[in-house]
Amino acid sequence: MKDSTGSFFGRLQQEFALMVDEHQLRQAEVKVKASLLSPEDAIGATKRKDYVILQGKERLLQATVIGTKGQAFTGAQGDFSGTLGDVLALPLADDYQRAVYIATLNAVATYTGKVDNSVHCRNEGPELCAGQAAGYFQKNFGQPRILMVGYQPALAEALHNAFASLIVLDLDPANIGKTKNGVLISDGAVGLDKHIKESDVIFATGSTICNATIDILYNASIPLVLFGTTGVGAAALLGITRFCPESSCGRL
Repeated sequence: MKDSTGSFFGRLQQEFALMVDEHQLRQAEVKVKASLLSPEDAIGATKRKDYVILQGKERLLQATVIGTKGQAFTGAQGDFSGTLGDVLALPLADDYQRAVYIATLNAVATYTGKVDNSVHCRNEGPELCAGQAAGYFQKNFGQPRILMVGYQPALAEALHNAFASLIVLDLDPANIGKTKNGVLISDGAVGLDKHIKESDVIFATGSTICNATIDILYNASIPLVLFGTTGVGAAALLGITRFCPESSCGRL
């Protein structure tokens, strides 16, 4: 259940620390290594070539904890090596620290059995995922007014074709104001409260966690559904719905 009295990261930090302590991992010398995957390693050979990761604007940061993988999409660069205690102590002051924290959280959540599908789908997976999106929203929400936060081309096109009302927001200047595959992409930094009031459900990329735009979405009065692998651990620990049907297990 949402706790509107605290921030998203405040709650998440509490739950992550509890999970680590429950499994006695804080004192253990657990090494965390996060490295940026190439687009080919992250997503494979896809039919579409308009995914953001293939444009080189975001990378998939991957953490490995006790042989288990966790991932996070980010525009930040750099590697990290340390213990779980070091990760828990990160101040989360920038996108890089948040991405390391979230990728690590996702690995630990997989290791402890809180989640299973923590690794991004590859090859035909993104298209198969998009093919299930409309049915998912019809089954769970009927004919909702959908607010999509974070442009993902295959998902946006599928929802645009299936629903009368779809608002798509993004922060990439190269996307804002453009119409792609029939989908108008608006500025995610403008009028978010208004868009939420005019919608029935929020469909947001887990990258909103790494760029710290998640709070207003998490505390909104309408349902929140996260998509992708970035939000897998947070969704499990905070009770947020997640749509990511083609992702795979991060256990090695």
